[in-house]
Amino acid sequence: MATKNNYGIKGNWRESSFPDINALEDELCHGDRLEFNRGLYSHWGIHVGEYEGMEHAVIHFGKFERGPVFLRFRSAVSEKTEIRADTIGQIIGGSGRVRINNSRDNKEEPLDTGNIIGTAMKMHRDETPIVYNLFSKNCEHFVNLCRYGHPHSDQITAALQTAWNLGQYLLAIGAIIIVTYANSRRRN
Repeated sequence: MATKNNYGIKGNWRESSFPDINALEDELCHGDRLEFNRGLYSHWGIHVGEYEGMEHAVIHFGKFERGPVFLRFRSAVSEKTEIRADTIGQIIGGSGRVRINNSRDNKEEPLDTGNIIGTAMKMHRDETPIVYNLFSKNCEHFVNLCRYGHPHSDQITAALQTAWNLGQYLLAIGAIIIVTYANSRRRN
């Protein structure tokens, strides 16, 4: 079991304001998963504590462009994938939201804190090459690999389930329309 890392916690959203970020930093434990709200999706990182001169460093994976980190993140557009270490403020920018989200701990046991942050730091230092794939190698896969020892994305699972349900719904409506049309043609 992970040692003191907000086991199972899904915290409140914190705004990008100075007081909110400070309050979040007071709650953080090494190895926590951080969820950054990006509107239609979430970006994920692992809090590793003091690292490369940053007091509250977050290691995260994605596709980035030049400029401020919150503007550089382009998960489906840009070409350069990398594992980065940034502060929460650099990732969130001036108008984002962030929270501790270790809710997956309720489904599977996290690794020891040393293993969690050790994996994230090693992959960052070694510049581990990862070819970005929305469905199998995205930022959430990365943080879950660090925290649980294997990649997984609840966002992708939920999106695929929604697409499957929508497809079944449309198929059922199509079948009803065809049967109704066929029955009306027989009557005529």
